[in-house]
Amino acid sequence: MPRILLLFSAVMVLGLSACSGSSEEGGGGTVDSDEALHGLMQAIALDFAQVLADVAPQYSAAAQKQNGSTECPEGGGAAWAESGFGGGTLTLDSCRMNGIAVTGTLSGYVEAGPTDVNGTMLSGPVTASGGYSASLNVTNLLISAQLPIDVELTYWEITAMTEGGKDLCAWSGGSGCAPSPF
Repeated sequence: MPRILLLFSAVMVLGLSACSGSSEEGGGGTVDSDEALHGLMQAIALDFAQVLADVAPQYSAAAQKQNGSTECPEGGGAAWAESGFGGGTLTLDSCRMNGIAVTGTLSGYVEAGPTDVNGTMLSGPVTASGGYSASLNVTNLLISAQLPIDVELTYWEITAMTEGGKDLCAWSGGSGCAPSPF
């Protein structure tokens, strides 16, 4: 019987260590720094890329307007309304991804093909609640992912401004702005 208690105690300690490690990595809290913005995006990037893939117009030669909508992974919804020339508006209505609800409207460009999805020049106001709390004006969001969505094949960059006017920047490689490709 003592060995069972010892084993149970070891499992509990490992479980608590894992929980505390993940909460430190996940950060949470208010998005008011580059690090917090990175944590928010890191938490939702894969689900967000899948949402884009689900609502995006498919690559095609036809210049028809296409609209799409989907349910988000943990509830809420997302809808894409094309406005012409490939541009449009992504509306997020309490779109829950990885314990975070995102609401807002992002205008820009979204396309999906048989093997990838891309969102570029996305901008607009968004709020987040749950694991992270944020009220941001996204000034530029770029996300590119191979299908099926995988962390190794997903790249993103975001710049945003807080309600207080603080500029924030993060990318899939870390907090702060991504290195220039030039």
